[in-house]
Amino acid sequence: MKLEDLAKNPELISIDSRVIKRGGIFIAIKGARFDGHDFVKEVFKKGASYAVVSKEMALAASDRKRIIKVKDTVWALGEIAKFHRQRFNIPVVAVTGSNGKTTVKNMVAFVLSAGYNVLKNEASRNNLIGLPLTLLGLRKKHRVAVLEMGMNRLGEIDRLSGIALPRIGVITNIGPSHLEFLGTLTNVLKAKSELLKRLSGSATAILNADDAYLGKIRGLKCRTVYFGIEKKCEFQAKDLQYKNNKWYFSLGKGKNFEIPILGRHNVYNALIAIAVGRQFGLSFSTIAKRIRQYRQPSSMRLEAESVLGVKILNDTYNSNPISMECAIAALARYETRGKRIVLCGDMMELGEHAQAWHEAVGRLIAKHPIDALVTLGKFSKFTSDAAKKMGIEILCHAESGREAEKFLKKITKPGDVVLVKGSRAMKMEKVIERLRKKQPKKGT
Repeated sequence: MKLEDLAKNPELISIDSRVIKRGGIFIAIKGARFDGHDFVKEVFKKGASYAVVSKEMALAASDRKRIIKVKDTVWALGEIAKFHRQRFNIPVVAVTGSNGKTTVKNMVAFVLSAGYNVLKNEASRNNLIGLPLTLLGLRKKHRVAVLEMGMNRLGEIDRLSGIALPRIGVITNIGPSHLEFLGTLTNVLKAKSELLKRLSGSATAILNADDAYLGKIRGLKCRTVYFGIEKKCEFQAKDLQYKNNKWYFSLGKGKNFEIPILGRHNVYNALIAIAVGRQFGLSFSTIAKRIRQYRQPSSMRLEAESVLGVKILNDTYNSNPISMECAIAALARYETRGKRIVLCGDMMELGEHAQAWHEAVGRLIAKHPIDALVTLGKFSKFTSDAAKKMGIEILCHAESGREAEKFLKKITKPGDVVLVKGSRAMKMEKVIERLRKKQPKKGT
């Protein structure tokens, strides 16, 4: 049995032994917590037809006949997904960048769904396992796929692009993310640009004209389309206005857009959705309507909710210096008569630059109309210290999430706005969950 043959039955493929179907194909992947090879005997008892493994297994003779041995099962999963993708002559839109990937993916898919049946990654299934599993969901009904691509090392975007075979490639921006593994911003650019090397001929690259790195890219072997606010380009947002916590802009006479989600950075995300929509022939009016109707899925990305009369901006999905800057700017512009407060946790994967970037965030907070700062985590102590030197008076560096929650309760009152943000490993949403539990139940 060849890997190419396995791709003919994508609905039978699984990496989860708990949901394997009779006749299914199990791919044994070693993860951080479990090794799929430990469950091969179990899936055969459940009626699996084949198991793809990367090491020798002590099995009954009848089961050994159903083993497909490869050097790397993650690689094999990617190859199977690639074979399956090649069965469909449809365009794939690939989205990568240091920030905004998930929002762009969701917004682009929502815009394109006005005229097409769209496949997209669910949540952030954007890595060497999640993206192939997404592609295995490709069916005849789909007319386009919008795929987010993440990475933290050189070579990963190249591999993902080789699996997905995109015809449109989007890079949102280049910033200090994954520096622990990539070292420099130049390497971040190199890693993200692996997508561009996979585009040629009739393919299209959509790039940020305002980005210090992407704006200088020239000489690609494919068509290049630029979007931005500051620099003159094909999709340049003009006449920006901020009213009632919404952004409004224009692309020219009769081409007016409204973004119903927080953050000036979402203007860039909307511009990408417009640029992609135009590649598919959607009218400006159709695209404008879809963007106006767009709502951010529950994703802990600047989600606004009221807790004990205080407006919480939940941006706890992840954090790095650029996304932190965007979130702080959104808080600074948020219309309120109360205090503006930041609760921030550590930004991970910044390597030897961690202290400097956390200090920079502290200085940035102090330069905005922010009334109080609460920090949590080893590196965020540098944020707190830097903000204090710049004059922020209401400060607390908490030793635990519970301490941060207690301090917030002490200093907030109805009408205040609190931005909560930190890297995924910090689990800053736990603080919000504890605050929610303090709310009186309805009817009491």
